[in-house]
Amino acid sequence: MRLPFRHSSIRFRLLLASTAVQVVLLTLLLANSVRLMNDAASASLATVANQNANMLHAMATAYGEQGRYDTLQDVLGELLADSAEGLVYVRIGRPDGRLLVSAGASAMTALPPPTADMTRALGSLVDRPVIHIRRPLLLDRNEIGFLQFGVSVSVLAAARQAIIEQGTLIALAEILLTFVLLSGIGYLLTHNLGRLLAGSRAIAEGHLDHRLPEKGDDELARLARNFNIMAATLQQRVGELQRTALQLRTSEERYALALRGANDGLWDWDLPSGNAYFSERFCEIVGRDMGEHAHADDALLSYLHPDELTVYRQVMRAHLRGESAQFMLEHRIRLPDGSVRWVMTRGVAQRDGSGRASRMAGSISDIDLRKRAEQQLLHDALHDGLTGLPNRALFIEHVHQALGHQRRDENARFAVLAINIERFSLINDSFGHAAGDELLRRIADHITASMNAGDVAARVGGDQFALLLNGIGGSTDALRIAESLVELPGLVTPAAGRPLHLRCRIGVVVSDKDRDDAESILRDADNALHKARRGEAEAVAFFHASMHTQALRALQLEADLRTALRTGGLCVHYQPIVSLADRRLASFEALVRWQHPTHGLLPPAEFIPLAETLDLIHDVGMRVLSLVCRDLLDWGIAHPGVALPPVSVNLSARQLIRPGLADELLDLIESHGVPLSCLRFEITESLLARPDGPATPILHQLRDAGATVLIDDFGTGYSALSYLHTIPCDIVKLDGSFVRSITDDGRLRDIVRRSIQLAHDLGMTVIAECIEQDEQATVLKDMNCDYGQGYLFARPLEADSALRLIAPNTTGHPS
Repeated sequence: MRLPFRHSSIRFRLLLASTAVQVVLLTLLLANSVRLMNDAASASLATVANQNANMLHAMATAYGEQGRYDTLQDVLGELLADSAEGLVYVRIGRPDGRLLVSAGASAMTALPPPTADMTRALGSLVDRPVIHIRRPLLLDRNEIGFLQFGVSVSVLAAARQAIIEQGTLIALAEILLTFVLLSGIGYLLTHNLGRLLAGSRAIAEGHLDHRLPEKGDDELARLARNFNIMAATLQQRVGELQRTALQLRTSEERYALALRGANDGLWDWDLPSGNAYFSERFCEIVGRDMGEHAHADDALLSYLHPDELTVYRQVMRAHLRGESAQFMLEHRIRLPDGSVRWVMTRGVAQRDGSGRASRMAGSISDIDLRKRAEQQLLHDALHDGLTGLPNRALFIEHVHQALGHQRRDENARFAVLAINIERFSLINDSFGHAAGDELLRRIADHITASMNAGDVAARVGGDQFALLLNGIGGSTDALRIAESLVELPGLVTPAAGRPLHLRCRIGVVVSDKDRDDAESILRDADNALHKARRGEAEAVAFFHASMHTQALRALQLEADLRTALRTGGLCVHYQPIVSLADRRLASFEALVRWQHPTHGLLPPAEFIPLAETLDLIHDVGMRVLSLVCRDLLDWGIAHPGVALPPVSVNLSARQLIRPGLADELLDLIESHGVPLSCLRFEITESLLARPDGPATPILHQLRDAGATVLIDDFGTGYSALSYLHTIPCDIVKLDGSFVRSITDDGRLRDIVRRSIQLAHDLGMTVIAECIEQDEQATVLKDMNCDYGQGYLFARPLEADSALRLIAPNTTGHPS
């Protein structure tokens, strides 16, 4: 699209554009003024209308309530008699159109329609100088009449018209004045600009000696002087550029070739002469001034690491022979201070017509940070972040290497030790994880300091370490080293504030010709460690094949136990508790059993420790309580009206650390509808050694709800007499270790007799466990022991067998 006036002069286009802009701006200004004036007039009319409407409505209401419309008409008539502007007439009428008040505009014969739109009415103010407003009005007898009045706006109309006319005249005068002013300015500007145009055309055509006249001292004259200076300078610079053109061409070739190789420190090697050029950045990277080594071989030997020289020359020769498109090598260099830095050297050879390299240029890049980061990532991937020891993956790799060495040398032997810190979780719980982490670092240092040359230590778990002993003579050497690591020296951490003396449990595997898998060796060491942790006497255990079988069985039992809890595979047997006075049934103890689909009926010792390890013991305990409640309901149905013997249910230590255990137990019993008097809760004495421990408040809550509490294994391992009066219980059960030797040990009989007497003095009942002989029952009866339990009376029975004992044998319940 071709624009009009494109060939016109600047002056004409400036005048035309300025005039058009003025016309548009003034038109917009005038239109906006009219809009604002209309808005103001509309607001003024609305205000006048509302004020008059409110005044007339108040007067009509006041006079209308008294029926004095005639008086109101006289008052309004006097009010409107001399009114030239403002309120012109007032009419008040009934709904049928009959007028009650008619004041002002006496010549008006019919009511004009109300003005619908105030804003639209402003356009015809000259023709319609009166605005008509009608409002509803409440008359007597709740009739809705109307109030209509007229407002004169002739003065407002005249003012509006005058403003529009004056604004139009002002706009025309401003357009004319602007046109005249810009005409003069345009002439002055374009006259001197023509000279500049002619001068620039001369310079463009190559006449560098052309100059402009410098008349006057205004801006255009100064512009002409600057133009002349620019022309002189340009003439001088062109001569200089011509003289340096040849030098620049050579330099451009060098840098263009170097930039193809890399973008850091640059080097240029003239192969026939052996001379080399090194940039300033190159010197910064290698840390030395390379100007003193003009020959390439001397320069290379000055900074290249000795271990990299052979590889560097091999890769360089291969590129010069044309075997690679680009020379590229990551290598190390020596800095003047003796430190080592990683760099990347790149280069491209320039070849002559015969294909022989005649020149080579490239770059050197500092990649030290990246390489060290890669090395650190590799180190972190294979080492423990806390202790700095190798992790499990790297340890397995070292075991693989030991296996390879053993295959090459039949006499080579090694051992793997799995090391676990006893009661380490207690450190974290007592002093915090920061203290535990510090302790692990100290232990790692101790193990590392105890190693021989060629041994490898690793951290393979939270508080578990592994040690690879290379070059041992046999099991004796492994045992000697393991026993030296069992007792750790006193380790001090800032959080503990005192030395901590810890012990280790260690599992040992000694290599043999049949072992060829590193993972299985570490696994077998873990199995031996599990055996050492279960044992009380020996802290070191050697692996044998049965451990692997036991481990597999334990894993299978774990899966089967979870299935049994879901499908109801557990059952309860009941061992009777009888009165020693008449050998009649007094109560039962509920003992959990597991009818395993493969191994048959499993006793608690087979799976209760596993359930505690897997944190399933609470689920087992709640399942037992639910089964006991179900059996008690069945017994009550089978023997209606017979008082059922109470059943004791064991609570584990892990259950008693649950804050809401008492509520869970009571809710379960209540959901089955079993009386709380039919159930008792049995707890091991050791859990009550601390009166402020978690078990005490739970037992108090159970007793307050009406349940009976028994202490199992009473008198074992703790000074029971020192806190017996504080224990929240009703019955104590003498541990079987007292009962088994009671017929042979007189001093033991005195201890048991005093314990029974003390319990009776405190209002407690006593049950003796593990009674297997009549002599034991007789001695206990003579000591006034209340009840007995053991194989002498009955083994644990199934629910149906226990049911048959209830009706004929039930006696007083222990309480």
